[in-house]
Parts: sequence; C-alpha cells; structure tokens
Amino acid sequence: MIAIKRLVSFGFACLLLTAVDVRADLITNGGFESGFVGWSHFNQLGGSGDWFIQSGTTSPAVGLPVPAPPGGMHAAMTDSTAPGSHALLQAFIIPLGSSSVVLSFDMFRGNRDGDYAAPNSLDFNVFPNQQARVDILTAGAGAFDLGGAVVDNVFKTAPSSTRIDPSYLHYSFDITQAVIAGQTYQLRFAETDNQAVFELGVDNVSIATTSAAVPEPSSVFLPATCLALAVLKGLRRNRKKA
Repeated sequence: MIAIKRLVSFGFACLLLTAVDVRADLITNGGFESGFVGWSHFNQLGGSGDWFIQSGTTSPAVGLPVPAPPGGMHAAMTDSTAPGSHALLQAFIIPLGSSSVVLSFDMFRGNRDGDYAAPNSLDFNVFPNQQARVDILTAGAGAFDLGGAVVDNVFKTAPSSTRIDPSYLHYSFDITQAVIAGQTYQLRFAETDNQAVFELGVDNVSIATTSAAVPEPSSVFLPATCLALAVLKGLRRNRKKA
C-alpha cells in the first residue's frame, strides 16, 4: 500500500509540472506609442474637440498644463475649446478557458469646471454634463450608447471626485464575472463636457487574462514520460525489497 501511495505521489507531482497558466493581454497598443493603431475614436456631431496623442506637459489643443505620459512617450487625451462628447474604443475577445480577466489603465482628469455633473447621458446637449466614464460594452454598441449596451461600468466621475489629478493615476478592475469566455466586447473611455474645458488622459491600457494551457500534441509526451518513470521507480523499489 505504501509503495502504491509513493507511486501515485510521484506521478502526480510530475504531472503538475505540465500545468502551466497562459497569460495574455487582449489590448493592442495600450500605450499609444503607435498612435491610435488598434483604437477607434469618435466625437458627437456638432461638438468641439477630439482625442489626440499627447506628449509633453501641455494639453494637445488648448495648451493647458497636464502631467507627462506615465509610460513611454505618448498617451491619448481629449481636448477642446467648446462643448463636446468624445469616445475611445477597442474591441476584444475573451479567450476560452479564461479563469481571470483584469482591466487596468492609467488615467488623468483635468476638469477645469468647479464640479462634475453626470447625468445618464453622454450627449453634450444635456445640461449640465461634465463627466468621464469607463465601460465594457457589448460588441454591437454604439460609441455613446448607455443602458443595455453597458456590460460593466467600472469607472464614473461623481460630484465628489477630484477635478484635476496631480498625475496619471493607476486603476485596476477585476471584470471576470462581467464577461463570458468566447464573447466579443468593447472597452470604452468616454468624456463629455459642456461646462468648461475637460482633458481626459489615458495610458498603459491592458486587459490581462489568465487561462489553463491547452496541451499541444507534442506536449502529451511529458505526462506519458512522467507516468512511465513513476511505474519504473515502483518496479525498482519492489525488486530491491525482493
């Protein structure tokens, strides 16, 4: 009985060597070092401003003081001289077998108004509307859709939120329970302003997944070898006893 237990223990320990987690980042060009490659940016019709590639310590359109990008040379940032609504999106697919999905990013808020106003709308024609939010959207959602298009709202400014951040701040959210493996979603950063200038900066965006590795045909050799070694070890032990 003891010999059998040792045999099983050795085989199990050897097999554990083949259980490797696979980690992947679902976001392309999360640092914006290649401009907007992989991203789509939208502006509500009739509004002012856009998403720009930020570098240095002044805002891209108005030239107000902002912190430098926290990673590399570039970040994405909204800027405008009049009211507008702006959305930045990238689609992604949750891999099959994912055991964890974590969204992270660095963000700067430069709200030059006295406070935030966050109605359930990204329309700059709704007054007052001075807000920023980060959402996981359905695959077919429009750039400024809310309601059922939002799978998970991970961030939204509130009246008590800091207006002007001293630097880019890091955020991390576990969205594992909000998404389904094999499904396509969209990540959205949105900003609406009709009270005063509002820069929203984004950098180092990542959606990191962890999943169990699916063995390649060639990798099956390792577990088989483990089992053979375990059996051989047991037979040698029995011969010595005999």
